[in-house]
Amino acid sequence: MDYSDKITAYNKLVLDVKNCSKLYDCNKFGRIKLKKCDICNEINLWTYWQGGVDNLNAKILLVGQDWGCVSKSSEQILNYIISREDFSGKSYMDNNTSKTDKNLCDLFLEIGYDVRNDNLQDLFFTNFVLCYREKGLSGCFKQRWANNCSSYFIRLVKIIQPKVIICLGRSVYYSVMRTFEQKAVSDRYNNIIEKGEQTVCVDDFSVHIFPMAHCGVMGTNNRNKDANCNGLDLQNKDWKAIKKYL
Repeated sequence: MDYSDKITAYNKLVLDVKNCSKLYDCNKFGRIKLKKCDICNEINLWTYWQGGVDNLNAKILLVGQDWGCVSKSSEQILNYIISREDFSGKSYMDNNTSKTDKNLCDLFLEIGYDVRNDNLQDLFFTNFVLCYREKGLSGCFKQRWANNCSSYFIRLVKIIQPKVIICLGRSVYYSVMRTFEQKAVSDRYNNIIEKGEQTVCVDDFSVHIFPMAHCGVMGTNNRNKDANCNGLDLQNKDWKAIKKYL
């Protein structure tokens, strides 16, 4: 696909997400409801950090579960969007106190990318679920949400054709494998991480799927609970395995 064709396909994908008619189905069951984010003109708010039309040949597609409530978790990214629009040249990590984001910066250093610098064209960030919670930041995740976003995810993968997909957390790993109609490893998630990547074929290219622990406090604690380990030591080791596939 020529790059101009990629841009056209990506812009159409973003428009289709904005006009998605599946929100009612996502919200039929459960107390946590989803809503759209009117200010987002990328595939996902997270994409403003690393992604967009300049990154459609990215080697790495980083995938989280879902953003959370826009009003509670978006001050950093909203300020960054504003700074990009007024050309003030701020970095997404300027004055960023998020432990998750700081951990992610450390993990990317293990594979040679300083994501404190914007924008690295080898990288594209998105969440699998593309709508946003009306309230709350985590918990009560519904597989129905991921199922309804899977067609958008596969379109994004086919546009970018990344070498590597990094899945942050079990639900993301299973959603990605289900989207590719592949059998996910059935085991405790720490064991799945340690078994390493799985290679899948998408059309005429191959992509390496890496199940990884989430880089938030809970994900790091869960990764460490079976080992005499502190902080990101185990996750740093997990991420080092990605380098040979780039």
